[in-house]
Amino acid sequence: MKRLQTLLGFAAKAGAVVSGSAAVEAGIKKGRIKLVVCAADLSARTIAKFNFLCKENRICFHCYGILSELSLWIGNPGRGVIGITSKQFADTIGSLFNDGGEHHK
Repeated sequence: MKRLQTLLGFAAKAGAVVSGSAAVEAGIKKGRIKLVVCAADLSARTIAKFNFLCKENRICFHCYGILSELSLWIGNPGRGVIGITSKQFADTIGSLFNDGGEHHK
């Protein structure tokens, strides 16, 4: 999904991305995160954890791609959990999944 790659890159440059499990979890608990994207190749336990946290906090959650791909798009290697803090970016990225995007939960 080329558009997702572009939007994640723009969001990262705009400072609207929090990445890494601990940082995203903290952002969720503080109410800063509007959308979470997890790499589909993360452990089932990690995916389930973030799926639960997102449901509990009414945050959109999607699984997509692989860790190396997502982390490259945001310019932060080794990050498979991405939190979007901007409502505008979250709405636009979420619509990619809702409008027939690739693999998501």
